[in-house]
Amino acid sequence: MIRSKGIVEVHEGYADTSELEEAVDILPDGEYGYLLFDKNKNRSLPQLKFLFGYLLKTLSEELEGNPDPEALYSYFEELYAPIHRCKIPGEANVFEYFDLKNEPATEMDYVIEKIIHHAKTEWGIDLLSREGIKAAEAAELYAGAYADTWKNYQRKV
Repeated sequence: MIRSKGIVEVHEGYADTSELEEAVDILPDGEYGYLLFDKNKNRSLPQLKFLFGYLLKTLSEELEGNPDPEALYSYFEELYAPIHRCKIPGEANVFEYFDLKNEPATEMDYVIEKIIHHAKTEWGIDLLSREGIKAAEAAELYAGAYADTWKNYQRKV
């Protein structure tokens, strides 16, 4: 459950944490998680929420052996995400990598559609599109799946 929220402003390397300290000082004993983020808009966040909160979670539950959603993410990233290339000084070969989480929203939409198609054609699993999730009967399914993605409170991003 979210207990508090607020803003930490950083100016010239100094963080004003007074609002944060006030919020945590009143918490009852226990262990709490926190999340810090900048206020830059992440244009592909809705796609990422859909990808992890519904698509990968549903596939994990439906597939034999219940592969981890992160493993499925890496699998599909390698299959469908654009390849980026970078020349690293001192290395003979060009380094190739995937960075789906930072792709533009249109690229994320393309990969999501490819995953939905892959699930249907390769595994016979019907997945809803983002538009299909917006239907009233699917809203609860999506909300539950998204909430489940936060059950493993790891301290690193």
